[in-house]
Amino acid sequence: MRLRPTIGISLALLVMSGSAMAKSAPATERPHDAKKPLAHKAEPAKAARMASRAEKLARDRKRRLAETRRHGRAVLRTASRRRAQQPHAAAQDRPEDRIIERVRPIGAREIGTATWYGGWRLGRRTASGERLDAIHDTAAHRSLPLMSWARVTNLANGRSVIVRVNDRGPASPRRVIDLSPKAARDLRMIHSGVAPVAVEPVALIREPGK
Repeated sequence: MRLRPTIGISLALLVMSGSAMAKSAPATERPHDAKKPLAHKAEPAKAARMASRAEKLARDRKRRLAETRRHGRAVLRTASRRRAQQPHAAAQDRPEDRIIERVRPIGAREIGTATWYGGWRLGRRTASGERLDAIHDTAAHRSLPLMSWARVTNLANGRSVIVRVNDRGPASPRRVIDLSPKAARDLRMIHSGVAPVAVEPVALIREPGK
């Protein structure tokens, strides 16, 4: 009879410990179960952030390109207006840029493709230290001496222009010379952008007394 209370107490303790273990088991599993849906939710959110960032970078790049093009067109228009208002100002400032028809070939003739450059490059320093502009006949060449002269002939229409080499280029190995906007207009290639040309280094013949 004395053993019954002890057995009852033991059974009660076993029942209580079993229920406690049953309650604690799901509690320990909940963090692991809760992490899975959070991880799945984080991946779409990260992908959305990356897509939004890529779209923003693309918009910024497009905006900068449009601003550069507008700036280049504005510089060309300003240079053209100034030249129309003061047609002799450039020749007075830099007399060596006047086109002198009497020239003497001093080197081998080079045949290839010419392009012209301007836009956002207008106003920047060339290899000679001068600034690229739209009112002088200048050019970029890889090997001709800086500040030397060359005759460029458009083989498509026969027009020629005397240019002063003040820069290095072109960057593309398929081109032989890069022309300023003024030289490109003189050769009637400003719209096509590319033309077959002959490049011939020349020396200017100065008349006696000049």
